[in-house]
Amino acid sequence: MTTHVFAGPTISASRVREILPGAFCHPPVKHGDLLALAASPDDTVVIIDGLWHQSAPVRHKEILALLAAGTTVVGAASMGALRAAELASYGMHGVGQIYRDYLTGLLEADDEVAVLHSPTDQRLSEALVNIRAALTRCTAAGVITGDEAAALLAIARRLPYDRRSWAGIGQLARAAYLTDLHDRANEWRKTNPHDLKREDAEAALLLVAEGSLPAPSTGRWRDGPWRTSFVRYWTAGHQPGPHGVPLLAVLHHQQLYDSGFPARWRRRVLAAITGGPATDALLVMAAMRTAAEAGLDLTHLTPAQTAHWLTPDELLLDPNEALLRIIVRSARLDGAWTVWPATWDEAEGLLQNAESAASTVATAFRLNDAVETADPRRTTAHLDPERIGRHLRDSWGLAEGATSAALDAAARDRAFRDFAGAVEVARAFYLHSRAATA
Repeated sequence: MTTHVFAGPTISASRVREILPGAFCHPPVKHGDLLALAASPDDTVVIIDGLWHQSAPVRHKEILALLAAGTTVVGAASMGALRAAELASYGMHGVGQIYRDYLTGLLEADDEVAVLHSPTDQRLSEALVNIRAALTRCTAAGVITGDEAAALLAIARRLPYDRRSWAGIGQLARAAYLTDLHDRANEWRKTNPHDLKREDAEAALLLVAEGSLPAPSTGRWRDGPWRTSFVRYWTAGHQPGPHGVPLLAVLHHQQLYDSGFPARWRRRVLAAITGGPATDALLVMAAMRTAAEAGLDLTHLTPAQTAHWLTPDELLLDPNEALLRIIVRSARLDGAWTVWPATWDEAEGLLQNAESAASTVATAFRLNDAVETADPRRTTAHLDPERIGRHLRDSWGLAEGATSAALDAAARDRAFRDFAGAVEVARAFYLHSRAATA
């Protein structure tokens, strides 16, 4: 049984471990992090903080995937409170005042809990929920009136979340001739500090430490149609496999560098269309029959459509073979069709030497990290696409003067959208591949 805690500016890792000794502390959660955990039904995941501006935020269905598997998921204070209020009916546990205010609709905006923070999780702005709490307590103490609190809160709302601070409120208050009001409230809250977000975070951690949370309830939604193609794609892209490498990365590497991949992809696409006859010859016959039954015929395509999928030389092919190539090339490797695998079991027959490929990918990723650590200005995002393009052309055995049509056709035979799409995927592997062949 493992407890994972995603927190950052709201509460420190050292404080998390004081309350929950043995907890695995992670930075603020972002898209993909929960799927990368490979959590079990006995585990507990606590979400306090999360990223949403710097990167894609954690998706609701990533949390649903954990809940459907029986993992206990708790949210409080910040991103956790937001997601818990949104997913309360699905079994996510919410803790604290901020969660309750979101659940009841008293709070609605995401920026109520948003703060600017440094890469080391030093908080650089103040959350609106903490400002509101301070003004409420200041009013209860008789330092300011309810109307005065409302005036200061309105000023705080006008500030973007990354500039929201008591100093920022003070600047706008001066412009509104409310300096004295701001100073009274600010001085009182300095001598009476209170952090509502931290309080809620600690309350959630204490409940987990005490083991007083009820068992998660998945309900009837678990078997519903919520596992969309996006969920499949995210799972393949983040859930770790051999050497900690996700399936999608291994698939991408074999798309790019395994000479047998195009044949396996063609077989997989045609088998998905026809139901999968035993031999390639029967598969081709069945595919042509399926295409005919669907009314698909090469003569139905315009010259422009044919030229999009076939090279000039391929226009001279037997019409049946030309049609099969178009069918296969139109089936991209993405999550919109179940011909695309989301798990290692589903990828059987498409991958070869998966263990070795995963080891190679892990080595490539470590090289990328080392290069970026040495010089943050040198990342795979800065690689010259033309250089990567020449590398792929050579790897695929294409002529130096290959036309764009030939490049796109070769990429589509490997389940890419086009050659430009293959170049983008190859960024992650280019440095390692070049080093290996140097």
